[in-house]
Parts: sequence; structure tokens; C-alpha cells
Amino acid sequence: MRKHSKIPEIRYPILLLFPVAILFALALEPFGLTSAGFLCIFLLLYFTKQLTKISSWKDTFYATILFSSLVTLTSFYWIWNAVRNISGQGILISTFLFLVYALLSFYKIGIVFFGSVFLTKHRNIKDSHLFLFVLPSLFLISDWICPMVFPVYWGDLFRNQILWRQMARFGIEVLGFVSVISASLLYLMLLKSTKGVKSYLPYLFPIFCFFSINLYFLAETIPQGPTIHLALLQPNTPYAKREIQENQDWMTKTIQSVYDIGLEAIHNSPKPIDLLVMPESSIPFLGTLNSEDHNSTYSKSFVDITTSLVRIGNTPLAFNELVWDQGSRNSLTLLHPLSLTSERRYKQVLLPFGEYLPGEKEFPWLRTIFPETSRHVPGNLTDALGFQTKTGETVTFSPLICYEVLYPEFVRKIVNHSPSEFILNLTNDSWFESLTETKQHAGAGRLRSIESGRPVVRVAVTGLTTAFDPWGREMMGDLQTFQKAIGYLDLPTVTKERSTPYLQFGPSPCRILALFLIFLVFFRSPPQLLPHKKKNEIEI
Repeated sequence: MRKHSKIPEIRYPILLLFPVAILFALALEPFGLTSAGFLCIFLLLYFTKQLTKISSWKDTFYATILFSSLVTLTSFYWIWNAVRNISGQGILISTFLFLVYALLSFYKIGIVFFGSVFLTKHRNIKDSHLFLFVLPSLFLISDWICPMVFPVYWGDLFRNQILWRQMARFGIEVLGFVSVISASLLYLMLLKSTKGVKSYLPYLFPIFCFFSINLYFLAETIPQGPTIHLALLQPNTPYAKREIQENQDWMTKTIQSVYDIGLEAIHNSPKPIDLLVMPESSIPFLGTLNSEDHNSTYSKSFVDITTSLVRIGNTPLAFNELVWDQGSRNSLTLLHPLSLTSERRYKQVLLPFGEYLPGEKEFPWLRTIFPETSRHVPGNLTDALGFQTKTGETVTFSPLICYEVLYPEFVRKIVNHSPSEFILNLTNDSWFESLTETKQHAGAGRLRSIESGRPVVRVAVTGLTTAFDPWGREMMGDLQTFQKAIGYLDLPTVTKERSTPYLQFGPSPCRILALFLIFLVFFRSPPQLLPHKKKNEIEI
């Protein structure tokens, strides 16, 4: 006898991808609706099930391309501004490049769609096995094996719910995996359960266990290190194209403006400053490292204002600069008082098409399409940077420049290589010209703080300047974006010994589990009946 599902059939399931993409956008910043994230995953599960019934490679391909395009157009529309600014092209060419990017950018959903269709074509998989083991594993594997220009993980849909996001202690991939399992349990509850509360318990109990684990992490007591006073500058330097570099009047005014806001921060600070922080691209194109190379970016004026701020404030200064050191380097530099010595840490994860041009050696003509792309060289893994506080204690931080905060495994690598007491992220979002992008970029720092168990301080040239504690809670009010501002923060650091399951074990255990579950279901399920045999079956 055919069972009646509580989930209605839809004649054209591909139309579901439109509301799914909207829900995807609502789950991310600036909305941050975690309920939208769960509903998004729920509908994706339903749609994937319909794809397995249709079992058409062509339809699966169309669905992958459509969903990638819709997600980009609804959630990441701000990339158009980046394409226009980097390429320097007109509206038509920029729009064409953006649409090509949109078709391919979120291709990771293809792992879920094609993987599900492939497995169900060859094996007769029970719904419970498909939803609880196969689909969550495919979502996790798509996070694992699909690099993106701007990395987005399924767990990002759930980072704005303070309790649920604590699962990121095990990593963002586990947060996504557990969230998909929870949505699958609700799907199966509606699909198979009979009337009555008792029939819901087997589906709700695992979700209750996940909440209990999150509650444990939320109530965790974390050993604290020294509390330090930071002054965070937001100079609101506008996005500058290369032609501006030759505009001496503009460069002089920018340098003076940054110096003025630094002096203001020092003079108005409510207490002695332990660290003065200047964001990425506060003063674009220039640096303080002297070099005889004709490509040198050395600026005496840049040297003068940084040393002056350090002397007047009697405080170390963390700032960003471009230096020439066997190539162009994007550097986070720490200038110490008294000795006036500098420590530099070069950016290791470079932004494709922004800081370097992939395939330029093979296809030199790409430079004509993207003339504003820099030619930076990545740095090597270095130790955490340290400074002395006003009370004489030494505090260390893990330096991140802009885009690097989007990579969980990279952050894990640098923290494990040289443990620190907090993470400092200097960034520049001005060239996206979008508040949505700024908030989404900042949201990544929220999860890095949970994964690493350390506070993350984000200082952005046009905003959003903010900070997150080890539970992902904001530690200061957001400064107004796209205007000059100064933020003061009393930052409780953690001990260097602070660790989390993600720092200890990384993503490997959950990835191995996902592969094991897929292989287990595949080989334990009976072969799928051939089409001519299906026709002979009698449905009762």
C-alpha cells in the first residue's frame, strides 16, 4: 500500500531553487536569519530527492548552473562591483564577466546533486539512509573539495545563532554537517511519522543532543590572559586605482588624514593604549621598508607618521603596508616603541584576480581584461607577533590580512604553528562598495573565533570594524561604515594554551566519516532495478 507523505509533490521542482536562493541570502548577513538557513537546507533536501526520481544528468546539470547563478545574484551580487573595479571595464563587459562568474561560482552544489543522482541510479537507497547519511556527507564533501574565489561553507548559514553555532568548535564543516542532519531529521519526521507526539521523539532526540552539546560549549569557562586596551582606527580611505598613485595631492591628503585620526585616537583615549591598530590600505601603494630596487614602495612620509604616532602614544602600532621584498608584498607590520624596530608578516593567501592573476603566464592577454590586478607574492608561515603592554606583560597575536580570515584551515595552521592570545585581522572592503559584503566578510571572523577559541579583532578601512569573543559574540558596538571612526576596546585575551577540538584534530575525522558513510550506504544497499524490470513490478 502506498504511503501518503505529508510533504506535497510539486509539478516543477526546479522552481523551488528560486525561494531556496532567497532563503540562502536571508540566512547570511545583513539579515542573519538562522531559521531561513534551516528552511533553505530543508528545501534543498526535497529538491535533491526529486532529482533522484527524475534521474536525468541533463536536468541535474541545469539545476547546478541555475542554483549557482541564483545564489550569486541574491547573496553575492556585490561581486559585480569588484569585477568592475578590478577589470576597469565598462558596464557591459563587467556584467558579462560577472554573469560568467555567477554560473560557476557556487558549483559545489553539483557535488550534492550529481552525487545523489549517481548513487541512486546504481543503488536502491532507503530514504532514511539517503537523508541521514548520504546527503549530509555530500554537503560536507562539497565544502571540502570545492575551492572558491570567495569561500562560502554550508555552516555559514547558521553562524548568527549564538547557541547553534557553538558546534563550530569542531569546525565549520561539522557545523554544516550537523545542520544538514538536523534538517534531514525534520524532513523524515514529516515524511514518515504517524500522528502523535511519541512518533516525533526518535527524530527530535538527536537534535536535542546537538543542542545539549552546543549548550555545554556556550557555558564553557575559558581561561583568560591579560586584558589589553586597543585603539582601532577606521580612516575611511576610499578605494584607489593605480592612476591615483601618481596623484601627489591625493596621496598627501590621505597620509595627513590618517595621521590626524591617529593623533585623535591617542589624545582622546580613556586609558593608556596597549596597541594602536591601522587597517589595510589606510595608505595605499606605499610602505616603510627601504629598498634600492626601482620597484620600491618606500615613502619617507609614511615612515614619519608611523614613528610619530608610536612616539607620541608610547604604544606599538600595527598597520598595513605594501613593501618590495623580492617581489611586491602585502604586509602586516608591527612597529615597536622605544626601539622603533619593525616586524613584518607577509600575506600568504592572496586573492585571485585582486592580488594576483591566475594563468597570467600562460595567457598574458588576461592583464588587458584585469589591469588593476596587483602582482603580489605570497609570504611564508611565520610566528605570532608580540608586543609589551603598559603593565609590562607580553601579548601575542596571530596576524591575518583581509581575505585570509575566510580560510578555516589556514587560520588553524598559523595558530597551531605559533599559539597566540588573540587574532588580529586588518582588512579593506572599500573596493566592493557594499555594506552586504562588509557584513558577510565580518561574519567569517565570528566563526574563526569559535573554531580557534580566541578573540578575533577586525579592523577595516571603511568598516565594519568589530571584534568577536571565543563564543562568536560581538565585543564592541559596530562603528559606522563608510565614515571616519575610532573604536576603543578592552580586549580580554586567552592563554596561549587555549585549544579546541578543531585546533587539535582539524577537519580530517569528519571528512573520513563522510566518505565512510557514503561507501557504507552504497555497498550495503541493493542494486537498483533495471528499467525493464521496474515496468513488471505491480504497485499495490
